[in-house]
Amino acid sequence: MSNPSPDDPGRGLFALFDWLTSRMPWRLNARPFPVIVLDAEAGAGPAVPEAFVEELKHAAAEMALPVVSPVLTDSEGDGDAAELTAAIALIDRLSQPLTWSNTRSQFGRFRFPRADLVQSFQAAARQDGENDPPYRRSPVSAVAVWNERAGLFRWPGDTLRAPAWWSTVGGSLLAVVAVLAGGIADQTNRKPLITAAALVIALLLLLVGLTTRRLWLPVLSRLGWGGRYRWFASTSFFAVLGDGDEDGDDLGFEGRMHRVFDRLTKPDAARFLLQMKTFALLEDMRHNHRRFAPSLRGFKRPAPPVVFLSGVGSRNGGVHVLSSMSDIRARRSEFPPLVVIATMAPGHGGALGGPAGAGDPPKDRYEQWRSSLGTAQSPSEAVPLPWLLRIPVGGDPRAERSGDDAPAFLVRRRPRWTWLWSWRSLVAAAALGAVAATYAQVHLRSTYCHVDLAFNRNTDTRLRGTGTDRECIGVSTDGTRFERTHDSVTLAGERRLPNPNNKGADLTLADLQRKIHEENERILKRPDPYVTLIYAGVLAAPEGQDDRTVSSIEELAGAYLSQMRNNDQGANKIDNPLKVRLLPANTGQDMKYAVPMADLILRLARNDPTVVGVVGIGRNTRNSETAINDLVGKGLPVVNTVNSSDALPRQGLPFYGLAATNQDEAAATTRVPKGDRAGRALIVRRKPGPSGDLYSKQIADDAIEALKLDPQRDDDVVDYTDDSDIGNIVQGKCTGARTAPYGLVYFAGRAEDLPGLMNGLVLGECAGGKKKLSILAGDDVTKIRFGNSTDDNQVELPPNVTVYHTAFVYLPTLLTAKTSRVNAFFKLTDSLLGIGGSKVREDEPLLADGQMALGYDAVVALSQAAQNAFSALRPGKGGGDPIPGSSRVTSGSVLLELRRLRVPLAATGDIDFNGYPDPGHQGLTLLKVAPDKKGTPERTLVCGKINGDRRIPGLKPCPTWAEVMK
Repeated sequence: MSNPSPDDPGRGLFALFDWLTSRMPWRLNARPFPVIVLDAEAGAGPAVPEAFVEELKHAAAEMALPVVSPVLTDSEGDGDAAELTAAIALIDRLSQPLTWSNTRSQFGRFRFPRADLVQSFQAAARQDGENDPPYRRSPVSAVAVWNERAGLFRWPGDTLRAPAWWSTVGGSLLAVVAVLAGGIADQTNRKPLITAAALVIALLLLLVGLTTRRLWLPVLSRLGWGGRYRWFASTSFFAVLGDGDEDGDDLGFEGRMHRVFDRLTKPDAARFLLQMKTFALLEDMRHNHRRFAPSLRGFKRPAPPVVFLSGVGSRNGGVHVLSSMSDIRARRSEFPPLVVIATMAPGHGGALGGPAGAGDPPKDRYEQWRSSLGTAQSPSEAVPLPWLLRIPVGGDPRAERSGDDAPAFLVRRRPRWTWLWSWRSLVAAAALGAVAATYAQVHLRSTYCHVDLAFNRNTDTRLRGTGTDRECIGVSTDGTRFERTHDSVTLAGERRLPNPNNKGADLTLADLQRKIHEENERILKRPDPYVTLIYAGVLAAPEGQDDRTVSSIEELAGAYLSQMRNNDQGANKIDNPLKVRLLPANTGQDMKYAVPMADLILRLARNDPTVVGVVGIGRNTRNSETAINDLVGKGLPVVNTVNSSDALPRQGLPFYGLAATNQDEAAATTRVPKGDRAGRALIVRRKPGPSGDLYSKQIADDAIEALKLDPQRDDDVVDYTDDSDIGNIVQGKCTGARTAPYGLVYFAGRAEDLPGLMNGLVLGECAGGKKKLSILAGDDVTKIRFGNSTDDNQVELPPNVTVYHTAFVYLPTLLTAKTSRVNAFFKLTDSLLGIGGSKVREDEPLLADGQMALGYDAVVALSQAAQNAFSALRPGKGGGDPIPGSSRVTSGSVLLELRRLRVPLAATGDIDFNGYPDPGHQGLTLLKVAPDKKGTPERTLVCGKINGDRRIPGLKPCPTWAEVMK
């Protein structure tokens, strides 16, 4: 955008002043600003220029221009040195922010960092008692003084000196820090320690750099920080001070500063200092109007500042200042936005050349001056002070201002949009942004399980519930923890901080999630094809109910072992070509949020074609049944662990269970001797509750039908809510049945409710007396440890009470015939999780309930089906590259393989889905638990088999539902 020529209205002085102070052009170099000197016309008195200046001041005030009018005072001495001293003092006054503090600036104060830098050079060069240049301090000494005063940090006093006792205290402090660091190192991962050490080293280096000017100054000046230093080190103005190296002017900041101090010792030091200060003033003015500074100050200052100098003479330094401004502008190509209007003192009209002659109006004179700049500054023309524009004035300034061609003198206003880019707007925007960010964070954190400060969140997990019942449900696709506390639930049901060194019973859910995430990341970084399997279970619980998540944590541990068996190389690992990416998913306590979890899995499967199946969902509730139907209805196969539903296997959908059904469990209890199931029967069932529990009523109904139980009264079938009321309800029943006591209790509840049942039976005198009592139950009781100690984790068995319960997996049967020697599952539990050791005990607490083995086999089944589908594609044949399994192995192809899948020697036996569910290949045993002569509970096998219809030596299989119903 070019600067237009000054057009009408008006060609007079006021019109020229109005145009010069109008909105500045887009490019500052498009409009030159001369130093205007007003002379009295012929016949006009010497007071006329001053009258015009006063009227121009009024006009400047009306236009809200930043204006200063310093009073010029004569120097006390005579001669050129005194005049230069006065000129330097005048430039110093114009370079002070306080000088401009009372002006009507539309954007803050003017700042003069370059002028401050030059003044710091002058202060460093001046010795005590010296005021005016030339100075006697040597350049080397002056550089040292300047360096000492130029630190970023100002120390109070001289150089710091450590006291004598500092070494002792410092050594003790270092020793304490070393001990603390060692303790921290023992409890902290290597990666955080290395990061912390790197940060400490970086901080120390930064402190060293900030306290050493020779380090921070070159860096900041080259990076664009410290514009005054960059200006001094790079501007061509100082290139004439001396030669650089052999390649040219490459003195840099230090070299130029040395040359400046050397020049300040020369006889012409005062004139050089004046020119250097004038140049710094004009450069600061130019930078004060730079449009694209961070503050956009050039847009916010629409008009140039104005300096009025009245009565310019030699002794007050005005002549030298105007000459210096002209000289500097003649040497530079930039046009600093500064309007200077001066009048000469009486008798000094010829100090700057002859006065202007009569002729053209001021605007025409300006045009002629601007057009002549190109030639007037050339050496051959030898035009003195080419940047001075002398304009003769005469008559009444008020009359000229109010004439027909006078301008309107409108207020110079900054563009309205610039008010949006200001400190006030920034503070308001920051406050609004903080409120919005806080609201967004609160909203996101109330919706998603993990949200970082950058608003990144895992959208595959959600928060559900309110208050203390709030749970994180969904799929952990990026290692998101389901627990909302720093500690985590262990395999033993206790709380412990996660740590890579945790093993065995100390292994936490968070540790497992970290291990799985690390393996997933390893798979994603490799070029191998892979499929994604999702384990879904109860992986979070309300406070104080951690034991309810242990079964699912055990299953997840088994799933992780299966993932490592499939992906890794080495002993007991097969390193399949098709790798497994495992994602944990939380259904919520009691499968409360199984349906929304299934929705998140399906959404993930739609976006990620590698998702080919789900394992787990091992609790039979209305919500879990709906979730399973949603998943299999959309073509996503489900391999279940311990869900014993009667309905799901019969629906003809791609659902495969490793556990026997409730009907088969009920049928197995018919092997209980008739003498132990005689007498009046009490059926104890759990109410469906909020989770819609289906297991309790189903297995109770199946047991009544299989055992042909005939409750004498309707109230012999009782329903309870949970472990909080079962004891009182059973105690009441026992108390009311003393005349016709119960001989059999069928417990159709959950394992966590069994202690309450025992208390109710003992307090109600149903158990503990001379009369025998038999308790029949399903597989859930395998989670219970019976004993006669005061251990809170064990359930004491009263005298004359015998418990019969089914078990999907009974550890001693898996260890018979030396099976553990060839079973990879037991080897992996030892090598990867530190469970079991080289020889697994029959009562190993972390393996006894079979949950880990079933989780392992579920992933084995699904991953092997995917591997079979991948092998059927015959990738790489015909000369082509192998096709990534993630783009060809689908949930549909996995479904086709599952229906004919057979995997021998899995953790729980053989996995065989041929003809599922009719052949009944699932393993099931019936156990008898009764006190021995010492009162110690003793387990005895009654009947059973292991998975794949594999017989247990010396034991008959339990009858199936079909056999009992014949």
